[in-house]
Amino acid sequence: MVQTVHFEDKGQDFLEWDIEDGKVVDCRPFQGWLWNGTRVHNDHISPGSILDITPVTSGRTTLNYRVEKVT
Repeated sequence: MVQTVHFEDKGQDFLEWDIEDGKVVDCRPFQGWLWNGTRVHNDHISPGSILDITPVTSGRTTLNYRVEKVT
């Protein structure tokens, strides 16, 4: 099942991630080339969450943008 995570808008180039089986499979509106394939370690994602991630290009970290909603 795919979850769409909508992030708070702080001027970043991405506002939504589609996450399936703990991995980012799509990113909108920009930067899919950077975020697709990122592992998301959170067991539960809800509004206000900060994602614990491992991007393909670097080590484990937390995302700087809070989750606004999940659909």
